[in-house]
Amino acid sequence: ERLRINLTHITPTRMASSISSILGRKVLPAATAAIFGAGGGVSSLFDDNSRFGLTASSSSIASCEAPSSSAKPSGAAAKGKYDNPFMSPQLRETVLRRKMTSVGRFSLKSETEDNRSIPTFFLALSGEKKRADGGKNKNSSTSTTPDITAVHDLFSSRKIFTVSDFEDAWMQRDMPTRHPRFHSRVCPEQEFFEETHHIIHPSLPSISSKSGEGQEKDETSLQIKAELDRHASETMHFSVYREDLRNRLEHMLVSPLEVSDKLWEVKISNGLLGSSGAISRAKVDTILQENSKSSLVRQPSQNNNNRVTLSRTTTKGGLWRDATQDVESIPMESLLLFRSHHALADGASIMAALSDLCDEAEEIRANIEMELKKWKRKGGKGSKKSFLRRIWSRLMRFLKIGLWFTFGTLGALIYQGYLQCTTRNSPFDAVREDAKKKGLALSGRSISWCDACPLDEVKRIAQIIGKAKGVAITVNDLFVSCATAAITRQLIEHEEFMAPMDAHKRKAVVPTINVVIPVHLRGGVILPGESVGNNIGAFVTKCPGEMKHDAVGGGTTPCPTERLYRVHQSLTYAKRSPAPFVSHYFAKFCSDYLPEEWTKSIFRRANANACVAVSNNRGYDKKLHINGMTVESAAGFLPLPPGIPIGIVVQSYAGTMSLSVAAEKWAVPDADKFLRWMLDEYQRLREEASRLEKSQALARKKA
Repeated sequence: ERLRINLTHITPTRMASSISSILGRKVLPAATAAIFGAGGGVSSLFDDNSRFGLTASSSSIASCEAPSSSAKPSGAAAKGKYDNPFMSPQLRETVLRRKMTSVGRFSLKSETEDNRSIPTFFLALSGEKKRADGGKNKNSSTSTTPDITAVHDLFSSRKIFTVSDFEDAWMQRDMPTRHPRFHSRVCPEQEFFEETHHIIHPSLPSISSKSGEGQEKDETSLQIKAELDRHASETMHFSVYREDLRNRLEHMLVSPLEVSDKLWEVKISNGLLGSSGAISRAKVDTILQENSKSSLVRQPSQNNNNRVTLSRTTTKGGLWRDATQDVESIPMESLLLFRSHHALADGASIMAALSDLCDEAEEIRANIEMELKKWKRKGGKGSKKSFLRRIWSRLMRFLKIGLWFTFGTLGALIYQGYLQCTTRNSPFDAVREDAKKKGLALSGRSISWCDACPLDEVKRIAQIIGKAKGVAITVNDLFVSCATAAITRQLIEHEEFMAPMDAHKRKAVVPTINVVIPVHLRGGVILPGESVGNNIGAFVTKCPGEMKHDAVGGGTTPCPTERLYRVHQSLTYAKRSPAPFVSHYFAKFCSDYLPEEWTKSIFRRANANACVAVSNNRGYDKKLHINGMTVESAAGFLPLPPGIPIGIVVQSYAGTMSLSVAAEKWAVPDADKFLRWMLDEYQRLREEASRLEKSQALARKKA
């Protein structure tokens, strides 16, 4: 009777608008799931309160103190609208507001149109997905009967990663519960996160009469997966090696992200292995060698673009079956392009959170907990202490921390003031003015990425040079030194273009440059029981710019080891100070109490006219997997703060060091050349380390 009454209210105009609204949906599966899985069955199409076009689902806004279950169903739901057993219950939408972090609000206030606070990175996958049943592929039999779906199933389901796979992994790893902020957006006032929760009120009879909590969980999961379509989308794969991917990344770095709608997005594409350039050619060769038993042969083409060609083999039960076996052996790659706003979390926290999507997530969390237990037991080793001695040791520890933070903060502020006073202008200011006079574009990004070297080799070079200099040089020290050398060469090149006849006047090249080092206050990991956040700080230090070799007899050859030693001294002083914590809390103060214009001005001046920001991200020592597919490579790109023209990310993953650069186009016109300059400096350090190692071996023999 109720269905008959509802049908009498339908007019031709309303029916036409309903159909056009439903067909106008961007993703038809999402609309189907929302209507039939989580939206009230057929009634959502015919009722005035339905979801699409004719629609508005009931919603309530609650503060973080108010429990969502306290809201009562409104309208027809309260009158027993869903007594009909053929209609599923309507999922209510309860919006929960949580206060944003101070650093998150700071990122919204401090970003500009040309400097978006949007970290961007990609993950490149290869291999085959694991099957839920653990069995063989259904088309692996020796039957000669042609199956028109065999090639499609093998090609499109086993070797590639789709949006559906991403959504399934997201729900299976319980990401909405572990990191609920991923499902939030920023309110118009930019003060709160708004999280939409979908619930079925227990007073509705269908919950108790059917499958209870299990059905509610299924309905909620369907709704969340439908909403993931706002974040995850498929796109065309990249055909021109590296260039297409480069253009896409440059666009993602500068294009705005509407935080009132979503805080992150991922674009997924699939193609032949090595076609995009996300996986280096050396890694592609290794993968193909591991799969050498397949029927594919990799043959170098005339334009050397890593094409993969098929070789005809003897038939295995017929021509169609032979073609199916060939398709099954084609190596594929899947590329996941992520970007998120800094209001959600910092880049290191996002990468750590996405590790929960990996098959090794439980192992990673167990390792973190084990390291925490070791750190807690570290102070308890040795002889047993009495109660008073334990209290005394804790008091002394707190006193040391207090003195370190107090005097360290004072020293950090004095050093920051010294940098502000001694660095009145950035060396790239003259370059920007010259580009402006020539009518060059002052917006846009120039990016590049590469696998630099094995991690063990870098550690060995740092150890040898550090032993020769009598200091403990780190991997970060080494690559910051390479970055300063590349910046010096970039400034020299700009001088030659700005004044070809008067390049010797040295208008841009300076003896010292300021470098910003971002620091994750939790070591780049998410502690157990915590979610993503903005645990980021930074410090500025002065590093050598142009320098000459001071050996006996003079000379004009720059000395790489001397540069590395001076970089180490500068970074060591800053690392031992609480400067990252001071910058973190100062950003919180600016966000909470200062106007937006003041915040932007302070953020721009706080970098002390630095030329570059260098971020060091320590990855996992072995390759990770997502749904059975191997994560072959990963690269992140730093969002440029206002006033800093170059951002460099140094990252280790699976025993390989990788570099990426994102810079202003007017500052670094050719990012590939800039990375080559960094690798040239690394090669010189490698040669110097080899020479020192031989001399140290001879000294040991003589001794």
